[in-house]
Amino acid sequence: MQDEDKYYLQDSRSYVGNDMLWWGIDGCGYTSDLRKAHVYTREQAVKHNQDRYTDIPWPKSYVDSKTRPAVDMQYVKINDALKKTGIKLKKPDKRRREVFNCCACGRFMSEAALYEPCVNCGESNIR
Repeated sequence: MQDEDKYYLQDSRSYVGNDMLWWGIDGCGYTSDLRKAHVYTREQAVKHNQDRYTDIPWPKSYVDSKTRPAVDMQYVKINDALKKTGIKLKKPDKRRREVFNCCACGRFMSEAALYEPCVNCGESNIR
């Protein structure tokens, strides 16, 4: 099969984030990973589209030119990745508690109290 006769088949009914969904190898489900996408001939791709308009044929050479490397965060674990490297990650600095003040009188107040009139001066803090 020559390159101009190779096609991926998109299932256009949904996306994964910004990623397109492609028919998986041998029609087994869908994938956003092109390495796991089935490659069709032009005739096969057109037939799928004629049977179901949501299956859209895309030239493989075109799609391959638009891909970019990406890492899906659900497949990586920093602790596993750094296990034998000797790298110890810095722990985040202790965060200071946020302080809230009335916009009118400056009195300290809780975050929940920001959404109600100030108990000291009666002014609203929502602007």
